[in-house]
Amino acid sequence: MGRVIDLHCHLLPGIDDGPRSMSDAVTMARAAVAAGTTAMVCTPHMHPRFPTRPATVLAGVAALAERLREEDVPLEVYAGGEIALGHLPKMSDADLAMACLGSGSWLLLEMPFRGWPLGLAETVRDLEIRGYRVVLAHPERAESIQRTPDRLRDIVGRGALVQITAESLTGDNGTAARRTAQVLLAGGAAHIIASDAHSAGPWRPPGLTAGLEAAAKSLRVESEALSWMVYEGPAAIVAGRPVKPPRLTPSRRLREDVRPGPGAPRSPTRG
Repeated sequence: MGRVIDLHCHLLPGIDDGPRSMSDAVTMARAAVAAGTTAMVCTPHMHPRFPTRPATVLAGVAALAERLREEDVPLEVYAGGEIALGHLPKMSDADLAMACLGSGSWLLLEMPFRGWPLGLAETVRDLEIRGYRVVLAHPERAESIQRTPDRLRDIVGRGALVQITAESLTGDNGTAARRTAQVLLAGGAAHIIASDAHSAGPWRPPGLTAGLEAAAKSLRVESEALSWMVYEGPAAIVAGRPVKPPRLTPSRRLREDVRPGPGAPRSPTRG
């Protein structure tokens, strides 16, 4: 695997529930590099508990980048944010512009773990009218999606991209998250794999290789076939280039392998 961009991580120190100090952040960055990552988008929480201001993120990324150069850690860092849906109305247009992933126009919105956000489709539409596009963070961990993955079909149809977490694919986030991630992959409703890392380890460490290999195994393809999910796609997003996910056609055997049993989530219906 060549370059790897982690589109969702909590690397900035002292801002949210990520590393507490700059030293901890450097240690986490070293762990990411050792795991094969070459660039990370710093996406601290932006919600009532951590009402992080985008300007704070930009300053934090600049300070971290300088420290990584001093420590000779070969990791590029970009600014962004993981925005809670309820926090969006509190953000001005200037805030949203600064909270985009890298230098593009994509915003990372956090899917709530409980309950279906009734206005999600309208939110995606309104943001698009204002010139922004949406990456939906870790929906495979949300109870509403675990019960009915098909609910994402309309959101993806409106142009949103779906980011699934590497640890969901490996099973570290539980059986339900793993099964739902596999169903989204098989149905073409998962586009980006990210770490959502919070520490150097063992709690929510960086690294995408194990998740990528698990995704490839579930789709019965080589890991290189999914490189778009960890490099080409994220690179286009942070650079502001057009983003067009490739189509992966699961085999008949794959469809049989991931067919959910009674009460398990169903694969999203293609429109």
